[in-house]
Amino acid sequence: MEFDKLIHHRYSMRKFNNQEVEQEKINAILEAGKAAPTAVNYQPQRTLVLNTKDCLEKIKDCTPYHFNAPLALIVCYDNTSSLKRPVDNKETGEIDVSVLI
Repeated sequence: MEFDKLIHHRYSMRKFNNQEVEQEKINAILEAGKAAPTAVNYQPQRTLVLNTKDCLEKIKDCTPYHFNAPLALIVCYDNTSSLKRPVDNKETGEIDVSVLI
């Protein structure tokens, strides 16, 4: 699908069945994330895969917007490995993560 069509046909999923997400699909998502560009290619982003019953229950304690999804990905960054711009000491981890998602 062309990107312009993709962005115009996107939608937010708010109903899920309880079917597990196949490991091959999770791996493909994680591999795509590794290819995302980051400042100076430092790759400070970390993607946490939550797909166990315990982890998914903990998500419910954090937000009402879990929609009973069978999988959650938490994207964050390690501020000890992200670039700090020399000119203003701006941490670029937030930018790097936003490119990933």
